[in-house]
This record gives sequence, structure tokens and C-alpha cells, in this order.
Amino acid sequence: MDKPQQKNDSTAQQPQAATFALGRADVVVIGLACIGIGVALGFFLPALGSIAATFPIPFGDVIEKLSRFDQAWVVIARPIIGGALGLIAAFVISASTTPLVIDEHGIIIGRDDDHPLRISRASFSTAYFADGKLVVVTEGGHQAFKGDIEGKKAAIAEAFTSRGYRWGEI
Repeated sequence: MDKPQQKNDSTAQQPQAATFALGRADVVVIGLACIGIGVALGFFLPALGSIAATFPIPFGDVIEKLSRFDQAWVVIARPIIGGALGLIAAFVISASTTPLVIDEHGIIIGRDDDHPLRISRASFSTAYFADGKLVVVTEGGHQAFKGDIEGKKAAIAEAFTSRGYRWGEI
């Protein structure tokens, strides 16, 4: 995530495209963390239920009653259900990230299988970060994109400026 991944390009004269997206290792770490947290929550549900009952949270009584089930199949099923919910959370987190590709010909924001936003170099005006979100403005002054992007701000700014795109702060 820190450094842009380089795509292979057949021409050695042009700089390669900078890709900012979650890599396989990032997805695996997110998946293992979410599954681990889900299993741990399922395993420690009785202790968490009794603690939750002391605070005025919504459905606190329901959580406490659910945590008191102590049949063998329930004790076994809780971590399994927690792991499954963790897997679903990992999938949602990984799918909700927005990839960014910057090359000499234009910018692509989004996944190829999900109708990505393509901005040609000719229609590009400037890009900057505002409130922690990447903002891309077209030549006519239209805000084409404003959203979260994977990668560090400095690396994204460097990818734009090194390819001759205008970068500015507002």
C-alpha cells in the first residue's frame, strides 16, 4: 500500500502506470484479522454479554440473554458464526476500496468490472486532497471524483506530478 505497484509496459521510454489498490497480501491480512475478531467475539460472547448489560446500549438485555445459552452446540457454533461474519466483513471491506491507476494517457478510478471512471489527459484539470479525500477536477471545472483512495497521500501526489499532471491544494 505504501508504494505504487508498477505495471509491465512494453515500451521502455514511457513511465509505467502507478496503481494504488489493495494487494493480495493486504486482502489476506484484512481477512485474517476480521475472521480472528469474529471468532474471538463468538468465543467471548458470554463475558461480553454480561459487560454489555451494565451499559445502557440498545438491545443490551437481548445480548445478555443470548450470551447465557450454554448448550454444547451453541458454544461450538458461536465462534463459527463469528468467523463467518468476519469473512463477510472482510469481503465488504475489500470490495469497498477504490483502486486508482495513473498513466501517461489518463486516469482510471474504480475496478474494471464495475464501470470505472476514465479521465483522459486532455480532459483532466487538477487533482488534490480535500478533507482526506482525493478530488479530481476536469478541464471544464466539473468535479469528476471525490472519494477515498488506497495509498498514502504523498505517494499519490508524486504519481500525479511525476507524470506531468497538475496537482494542487485548495
